[in-house]
Order: sequence, then C-alpha cells, then structure tokens
Amino acid sequence: MSFADRLRKLFSPPSPGAGDRAYWVHVRCRRCGEVIPVRIDLLNDLSPDYDSGQYVVHKTVVGDGKNRCFQRIELALTFDGTKRLLSQEATGGEVITEATA
Repeated sequence: MSFADRLRKLFSPPSPGAGDRAYWVHVRCRRCGEVIPVRIDLLNDLSPDYDSGQYVVHKTVVGDGKNRCFQRIELALTFDGTKRLLSQEATGGEVITEATA
C-alpha cells in the first residue's frame, strides 16, 4: 500500500460496519438552548472502574459558538460490563433524546 493510499484511507469516512464502536448522546445547553451531538467511542473513551466492573466516561462539551455561548457542559456516563448505558448526567445542560433535538 502506497503512502497516498494510506493517507486516503486515514481521511476517508468509516465503512458502514464500523459504526458499532460509537455511542451518540445529544446534550442541550442550559444557557442558550443549543443542541450538541457528542460521540462516545466505546473502544477508546471508556475507563474501567475495577471495583464495580463498570465503565465510566467524563467529557466536557462546548458548543460551536454560533450563539456566542461557550458554556461548558460536564457529561458523565456509566456503562455496564457489556458496554450498555446505565446512567447519564449533564451539569450545565441536559441530556435529550435525538427525537427532541
């Protein structure tokens, strides 16, 4: 594989079957109401909690600034041992479903 082929593969969108490792959460800013989609990579973003056998994720989310609002939203997610969502909490905003976005 040539260098150009490797670069093309690196910057091309993922194949249709590669979406299994992503979990999407939508957060609404409490200050301006902007809806921000957040991607959680189930292979790289999860940190194991060895005491409980669960996984946790902590992310700080900031919108794109169109509304001149740069409010930080702290997002905390907990997954079980099979990487299914157990709980979600947002400080500075609220977690919403994609349908209400």
